[in-house]
Amino acid sequence: MSRFDHLDGRTPVVVGAAEVVHRAGKGFVPTSATELLLEAALDALASSGASGALGPLVGEVLVPHGTWSEPDPGRAVAVAIGAPEARSVRSELGVLQLSLLGRAASAVAAGELEAALVVGGENRWSGVASGKEGRPVPEPALEAVAQEPDELIEPTDMIISPVEIERNLTTAAHQYAIVESALRHQLGRSIDEHQRWLGELWADFARIAADAPAGWDQRGLGPDDIAVVSDTNRLIAAPYPKWLVSQWNVDQAAALVVTSVEVARRLGIAEDRWVFPAAIAFSNLVVPLPERDQLHRWPAMGEVGAALRAHASLHQEVLSGAPVDLYSCFPVAVEVQAQELGISPHRALTLTGGMTFGGGPFNNYALQGAAAMVRELRSGGEATVGLTTAVSGLLTKPAAVLWTIDAPAAPFALLDVTEAARAATPTRMVDPDLVGAATIAGYTVVAERDGALTVVAIVESADGVRSVAQSHDQAFAARLLVEESVGLAVEVPAPGELVPT
Repeated sequence: MSRFDHLDGRTPVVVGAAEVVHRAGKGFVPTSATELLLEAALDALASSGASGALGPLVGEVLVPHGTWSEPDPGRAVAVAIGAPEARSVRSELGVLQLSLLGRAASAVAAGELEAALVVGGENRWSGVASGKEGRPVPEPALEAVAQEPDELIEPTDMIISPVEIERNLTTAAHQYAIVESALRHQLGRSIDEHQRWLGELWADFARIAADAPAGWDQRGLGPDDIAVVSDTNRLIAAPYPKWLVSQWNVDQAAALVVTSVEVARRLGIAEDRWVFPAAIAFSNLVVPLPERDQLHRWPAMGEVGAALRAHASLHQEVLSGAPVDLYSCFPVAVEVQAQELGISPHRALTLTGGMTFGGGPFNNYALQGAAAMVRELRSGGEATVGLTTAVSGLLTKPAAVLWTIDAPAAPFALLDVTEAARAATPTRMVDPDLVGAATIAGYTVVAERDGALTVVAIVESADGVRSVAQSHDQAFAARLLVEESVGLAVEVPAPGELVPT
């Protein structure tokens, strides 16, 4: 008798998962994105133990778009796995990274698909390596890629406001650095104390990447190598030098095969291969950074965690001790998620090593973390549940998956917490034309390659109205690198300009 005999046959289950890495260095061979994705898809099917029978049952191949220009790798994957009639689906940047997994699981649960394959990846390092050699990245050696997918999913909301676009806040590092400054201030740490903390936090990630099967950078850098600015670790946006930001130039891919319990039984897929996505919770609330009342908070992620716990009847203590992989583009993304989810920042927060060292494929990391979680829960350890998260935009739209190798306590569900997140997220008015006396609510100092410094700050007036302002005063910028300046009184002499008082 199986412990899953009571489950509805339409219960979605992941029976195949793969993480693929082509590391830089001796023997590296540039490859197309399509070939990289195909490798991950075939490996994921093989990990089910029933690839020959399962591949032709795939009804959709779902791919998050990366920086690659190949129009329809999903079609090439479908043909190669023996499912030429499968629907190819591509999602664009700004669509929640876990949306495709949610769609696949929902379609299986509704009986609309027997199986689906979610696969994504990035071959930016192939572009770097090929560029150094003065030749193009190889074209896919496959047919059926020179067309658009059957379906294209695009975001419906703009995640960056016009004032951010106008005033140097379109770069992710700049936004996250401002949030980091607000969190540092809220915690009462000095700049030096917080910098040491960041080095220690990311060194833990580096150590995990050194042993992770698909880790990109396996050097295991220490805290000072990571957090101290040097000739090999240039400042990007204070407090972040190079080794505190996501590294996108990787060749990595990941894939998940989703099917139903009924199909898994029919194909004889061993139950120790089964990992259930018990539920996916998400919020599509978009609140641009300057409008957020508390820059160091992300209430929407708290609502995501609460919804997952309620759905699965889990106590917070269970989730606090379970393996997790938090989306890790920048340290503050991890810190804020841990805070909102009630998870200690002093425990392991990644399975991959994170997007600096494990690797940060442009629009695919959430799938890398999910595949790593399937690997972890299949490993035979004590853990029976796990959590992986995704960040879309700039701490804008969160999502998380609750995973289990036990029979799920409730049917699979997509949990939309957008309205709960809206109610939990106080906002401020933003005035692009704000002038006069103000204080700094959060800031960063951006460093150009030529050494020039720019202060970018979110400022607020005495009555709480916000704006974004910049200063190119080099002495003022140098001062803000060493003196905590959240709460500093400043003057906005003209819209978008900032001077010390």
